[in-house]
Amino acid sequence: MHLEMKKTIAIILLITTLIVPFYATAQRDSLSITPQQIDSSGHRNFFTSTWQWFSRWREKAQTSGFDSGYVSYPKGHPWMVKAYSKMSLTYQAMHLPNIVANDYLSIYNTTGFSSKAAIGVYYRGWGLGFGPRLFNKSDLYFDLSSYGRVAGFELKLDYHTSLHSRMAWKVADDQKRYRSLQGPELIMLELNTYYVFNNKKFSYGSALSQTAWQTRSAGSVIAGFSYLASYTGYDHDFFLQLDDISPYRADTMHLLSHSLSLGVGYAYNWVWGDGRWMLHASFLPMLRWSHVKEIRISPNGDISQWPETYRNYFIEKVDEIQSNDQRQRWAVSGMLRLAFFWNIDSHWVLGAIGSCMDYRDSFRDGLHLSTIDATLRVYLGFRF
Repeated sequence: MHLEMKKTIAIILLITTLIVPFYATAQRDSLSITPQQIDSSGHRNFFTSTWQWFSRWREKAQTSGFDSGYVSYPKGHPWMVKAYSKMSLTYQAMHLPNIVANDYLSIYNTTGFSSKAAIGVYYRGWGLGFGPRLFNKSDLYFDLSSYGRVAGFELKLDYHTSLHSRMAWKVADDQKRYRSLQGPELIMLELNTYYVFNNKKFSYGSALSQTAWQTRSAGSVIAGFSYLASYTGYDHDFFLQLDDISPYRADTMHLLSHSLSLGVGYAYNWVWGDGRWMLHASFLPMLRWSHVKEIRISPNGDISQWPETYRNYFIEKVDEIQSNDQRQRWAVSGMLRLAFFWNIDSHWVLGAIGSCMDYRDSFRDGLHLSTIDATLRVYLGFRF
């Protein structure tokens, strides 16, 4: 994984470790239980007493404050295990015009409609989901979430290695198009947070994690903050797929971008059948600041050994791409979420959660960058 991406992930995980204690402190009320309780043998059992303290605090924080006529809590079943199929469609397009004269380069990447088996474990609103790489070219998925009454977050990592690409370029009077290329690797790290204004009657967690039950229809104005880091890496094998391969060419290329979004929207839970069935819909329009941090292109071999004509042309193009510092802009985007579930009984639940994010940016130097990420998770959960 690219060094810059590793740094980005480390920073986000650090931010998360800061958010979680703050979020916990905001919901904690004074409890008489301390982490230094004494067990029956007279010795301190730190692990047991700490877990008891955390469990009681978490139950109090999750259930207190709700209007019991609108939201209930499955008492006696704090845990949930989900087996789900994650289906996704990720599309990314990059267009670089006017690199030299009227030349351009366009690349279109997509995962296609991919499906992946994953498992999730949840405890009183906290959740951990994981879909490992089962084969050499399969994708990896990871998420860490906390869905509280007032606020919550979800941190997701998608690592795609089986993208498909199309490419088109124009150099002077020479135009080329390539289809059905084995695409690059794509790594997307996304942090989404929310705040519920009508948090006594409306439960976001009932739609997204099913650790609480919305028993009567309700809606709320919501606010949210999102961060997206995206890394796209084209390796040596990608460039070898192009015909008329010359030894004087690019060998690797990568793109790293960041995006910060903030918005206010609305969410609604429609409930029927005595709370056993629910349909959720939410839309969050957002003001977004985007920054393409870097586009790096490396030559094939030692460029100092190239003939002067090839060397000067390559350097001229690469300098124009890499030296532009105006790739920052404000734009408008949105997040759409739909969810449906059926509480079969007090233990079993069947549901589906869908989301779609759309990022479109056009920068001053003519660079166009678009990313669409749509995900559907169908799951069967068991409470205990």
